[in-house]
Amino acid sequence: MPRKYVSKQGAMKRVPYDPEALKNAVQAVKDGAAYKTVAREFKINVMTLKRLCRRDSYVQPGFTNRQILSKRHEDELGAYLVHMSKMYYGLTVVQLRKVAYQFAKANKMKYPSSWDHSQQAGRDWYRGFLERQQTLSLRTPEPTSLARATAFNKHTVAEFFGNLTAVFNKHEFTAERVWNIDETGVTTVHKPSKIIAVKGSKQVGKMTSAERGELVTVCACINAAGGHIPSYMIFPRKNWQDRFLNHVPPSSDATTHPSGWMTGDSFIKFLKHFVRHVQPNADRKHLIIMDNHESHCSFDALNYAKDNGIVLLTIPPHTSHKLQPLDRTVFGPLKTFYSQAASNFMLRHPGRTITIYDVSELLGEAFPRAMVPTNIISGFRAAGIWPINADIFTESEFMTSLVTDRPPPSQLEEPTQRSVIASDCPLPSPLEEPVQSSSVSERASPSSLGGSVPMHFSPQDIMPYPKAGPRSQSSCGRKRGRTRILTDTPEKATIEEQSNKKLAKIAEIEMKRKIKENRPTKKTVRQIFSLKKIDDDTSSDSDECPPLPSSSGGGEELCSDGEGHRAFEPIRKEVGEFVVAIYNGLSYPGKITKIHENGATIKAMEKSGRLWKWPAREDEIFYVWGDILGHLPEPTKFSKTRDIYSVPLLE
Repeated sequence: MPRKYVSKQGAMKRVPYDPEALKNAVQAVKDGAAYKTVAREFKINVMTLKRLCRRDSYVQPGFTNRQILSKRHEDELGAYLVHMSKMYYGLTVVQLRKVAYQFAKANKMKYPSSWDHSQQAGRDWYRGFLERQQTLSLRTPEPTSLARATAFNKHTVAEFFGNLTAVFNKHEFTAERVWNIDETGVTTVHKPSKIIAVKGSKQVGKMTSAERGELVTVCACINAAGGHIPSYMIFPRKNWQDRFLNHVPPSSDATTHPSGWMTGDSFIKFLKHFVRHVQPNADRKHLIIMDNHESHCSFDALNYAKDNGIVLLTIPPHTSHKLQPLDRTVFGPLKTFYSQAASNFMLRHPGRTITIYDVSELLGEAFPRAMVPTNIISGFRAAGIWPINADIFTESEFMTSLVTDRPPPSQLEEPTQRSVIASDCPLPSPLEEPVQSSSVSERASPSSLGGSVPMHFSPQDIMPYPKAGPRSQSSCGRKRGRTRILTDTPEKATIEEQSNKKLAKIAEIEMKRKIKENRPTKKTVRQIFSLKKIDDDTSSDSDECPPLPSSSGGGEELCSDGEGHRAFEPIRKEVGEFVVAIYNGLSYPGKITKIHENGATIKAMEKSGRLWKWPAREDEIFYVWGDILGHLPEPTKFSKTRDIYSVPLLE
């Protein structure tokens, strides 16, 4: 099949005639007029007029090439492609050709034998299909995350507009007191605009500062009346420098953070910047609509906002592309104007790169051009915030959430058959290997179905619309985000409780880290806890005893027992007390487990290298009070389950 016929006659082309004029000319000849007179009057070729008049009845001229799929089938396939694209699961060219092949085969249509060989429709059919379907074209999709596509659904949007209506009714906000804040990033490496170059050039370049740039966060704030406050920037530096604000827009402010991102402390500074320009109070409150970022929901920020007459309302997670006015109509022009300013900067300063100290100058050129009232007001209108319009979004905009629009596990019912074709006659997926034994139409013959089911398969039967499986009953520890009025007392109390738990956990981790850093070494332990080997061959000639280190690290002068043994603190005769006892002429540390009249049962430690620890097999031995030399301090705990002494014995 030729892709497009080109006439060999060159300039001689057929001139299309008006069908109504041809019909009137034929009728005039039948009424008795001469051929040449009628042809001259209606400007029709004489031979064309004679050919039409020789027919028994008038047939409207024109013809169409033979099509594999009828117009009704192609329209059905086109509607299926549009539905899939609105669900963000659009088909590629290869997938479309495979679906078309399965569609023609299931409905027993005549198609070229080459389709069976490649298991897909031909390229010529695809090009002709796009020419006949004028509403379809091949487009490059924008990558969209599953969370963003499915989070924008009717339930979350209705919940947001319910909270928005509640705060409007409670505080009676006017347009100039309804604000939207959000952050965006600008980098030192801009995206160049299109340039004029040689036609047909395969590679065209434009100078930029570097391959990878540094990001500066810009926080913008607009209201529903078309106004805005000066910008607030966060530079990726630890220390502040005054040159950050060179050529900055008037009254703009900035701060620094090593990451360059918005944090809880930076958001409080921005709220102070907001209060300084707007001056809200308890009698004239202002509403701020923002996203659910963690930095916006800190407890200190909520306290500051509530004390200064600010009501904070968050939008549902992953819905900022629809419900955020700044994302709808402001940040796009801002990035465009910033790139233009950066391109002009590179032209004015050839050979020089753009640094973060030049960002404020570039933003000073772009910010006023983007923050125009028409853009701002249209953003609030497109999001349905002002004037409030909960029905601003159409059904097609919610189609992306149909994939995961399913009931919870408790509400699942027994599956029902959608149709006889879908349940009794499963069709192979066009993306899988084709069935070799029999075709789809053979397995769904009228005899197998009782002869009452019409033989027609839709594209949805070939490849059903995507649908996620049942919800999992297991739940993770993290709660799902939602739209909230943060300054309301119940929400504020919940956030305070979560903040306290988080601070307690951070403090516990920090304490463990300090304990690990300050853990004593073996040498330190040996200096604190030392047991001496009993020397039976020597005795002390001095009445004074050498100092014994205590558990606090200091020493005490204790008296000898008169038999040459090293002196210790007197035993307290308590269960659980750590003592040192004599066994076969050697001293061993242990713990008293039972008290008797003439002695005690002791669970002794064993020596391992230069340390004493509990043995794998715990033996308890009875000692008379005379063999128990004295009290020992609590041993050093190197873990939750082990008590360890560092007790080198004297040689």
